[in-house]
Amino acid sequence: MFVMLSRVLLWLLLGTIIFSVFQKFYPSGNFVGRLFLAVLLIVLLLSFFNPGGSGTVVSPIWQFVSFPLKPLGAAILLMIVAAQRMKAGGIEKPGGFMVGWALTILLIASTPAFAYFLVNPRLAAILPEGQPKQTLVALTNPGDAVGISLGTVRSDVPTFFMQSTPADVSRRGRVALEDFVPNAQTLSQTTTAWEAYLNQVFIFLRGR
Repeated sequence: MFVMLSRVLLWLLLGTIIFSVFQKFYPSGNFVGRLFLAVLLIVLLLSFFNPGGSGTVVSPIWQFVSFPLKPLGAAILLMIVAAQRMKAGGIEKPGGFMVGWALTILLIASTPAFAYFLVNPRLAAILPEGQPKQTLVALTNPGDAVGISLGTVRSDVPTFFMQSTPADVSRRGRVALEDFVPNAQTLSQTTTAWEAYLNQVFIFLRGR
């Protein structure tokens, strides 16, 4: 009974959000905006009746439509909307707040120290770790290059120069200084974890 009530309340919340967005943008929007809203509603309906996999038409369309629900997609969408507020070299309200929120989303999603709390520990255990302890030598003499390849010259990188990930934080069991350096690999792992959460919500709403 509690699960059913939670599902109904979540459906009502989603319906209210979709209805408010539809009322705000559809009457005053152009043809492209109205077409996008119509396609979004159709894809949502089809995804519940036929969730399918990689072989269905709904799956790639849903990947495109759900892009704004992911950290990178949400940040890009906020920046696009904020760019439309630019006039005479400045940004009108609320464009500045949108840029700030976009940067905040990217910072949290790409920083291992913050992303560690967003990623499920069981998921972090199976995610790939950061870069191995080795150095990419760009400028050196041939003797050092041969020594590095043979292992006679040390090429270990200090930990604060390495790009760590939530998997590294989970394996280490503590947050270190290098975990506050944003990197693209952490953003990818955070997106994977967020997609898993969205999939759980999707299954909960469908009830099967």
